[in-house]
Amino acid sequence: MKRNFLAPTLLLLILTSLAASQAVPRYVRVGQNVMTGQISEKVAPIYPPLARQARIQGTVVLKVIISKSGDVENMQLVSGHPMLAPAAIDAVKQWKYKPYLLNGEPVEVETNVTVNFTLADKPAAEGGDAQGGAFSGVITSPQGNAAGLVPQRVRVSQTVAQGLLVSRVNPEYPQEARDQRIQGTVVFSVIVDKEGNVANIRLISGHPLLAPPALEAVKQWRYKPYLLNGDPIEVDTQVTVNFTLAE
Repeated sequence: MKRNFLAPTLLLLILTSLAASQAVPRYVRVGQNVMTGQISEKVAPIYPPLARQARIQGTVVLKVIISKSGDVENMQLVSGHPMLAPAAIDAVKQWKYKPYLLNGEPVEVETNVTVNFTLADKPAAEGGDAQGGAFSGVITSPQGNAAGLVPQRVRVSQTVAQGLLVSRVNPEYPQEARDQRIQGTVVFSVIVDKEGNVANIRLISGHPLLAPPALEAVKQWRYKPYLLNGDPIEVDTQVTVNFTLAE
């Protein structure tokens, strides 16, 4: 009799435990308007210089996952102009939110973020917040209360960065790669510091025999400082090194 009584009791405890563990989902979908009220720290994107020159305006929409602690944990581009999207992504990934509570417990949140890039005729019109979590305009002035919104680094295209190059070291073609007739390109993501030195370099793609000499060469390159409102700023860009064998 005792055994018959214990079996249903154990089963009930197991089912109760499973139900409790599944009561709070891993993450919930929350509307953009609601999550706007949860933002505790917002970093404004920098309007890409090439997009500004080309008078490109528009909206970038991102789908983001916000962790239990309020950090932007994952991000996916939904829509937006290719010249505007990187700036929006670099800014939004630095945003901070207050933890979203479900039944008193913090949960991960999936939501959308909209970033608006608009070119105003008057500088004073830039930097205003719009409804629905969108950011209208871009703060670029380091003066006043915008000081905390000036980024530590801006992303520029490879073409713009090449125009700043003042000293370039060519890589040595590895003999083993020559013997095997290996050709191709090596692509790096690089951080150029305020003085124009290559401060950080990361391999994106390239043949294993070609990548090491390319890296050794690129880390010796020197650039002119990139200026934002007259002040030097770090730059995030890409570098492509080509290896070709003459006939």
